[in-house]
Amino acid sequence: MTATASPRRRAPARPSLLGLRLPVGDPLELHAALRAGLPLSAVGALKAATGLTDAEIAELLQISERTFSRLKSSRARRLAPDVSDRVYAVAALYALADEVLGDHATALQWMNAPQFGLAESAPRALLSTEPGRQQVRALLQRIEHGFLA
Repeated sequence: MTATASPRRRAPARPSLLGLRLPVGDPLELHAALRAGLPLSAVGALKAATGLTDAEIAELLQISERTFSRLKSSRARRLAPDVSDRVYAVAALYALADEVLGDHATALQWMNAPQFGLAESAPRALLSTEPGRQQVRALLQRIEHGFLA
């Protein structure tokens, strides 16, 4: 490495799958945006980008299908902060998979396939809890750095 070269730093995963401009570079601003609630359209954008069904989205967000159905048909324009946080967390992992695996189609296949590094669980099956999301993130980081996944 020469004196003028600097190590390549990867920008944080950007959940552009939500169709929003979020302040991902500033954690405090991102926190404030999530506390204010993401627009309801973020869920539709996530659903469209991932190909997940309403039932699968509801499961990932830890809400009942009935609640999800009411949410979609309500006049509310913003999601509750806890739901916003989960939408963001799921989208961030799909975005990280896109980045690490190189393209969206490959990332979608990977998220739905059993992975050795996750005890043969599909990553998508682990996204409904923070410990599960941490395991998926750790596996993607190992893949990115060339470790056996």
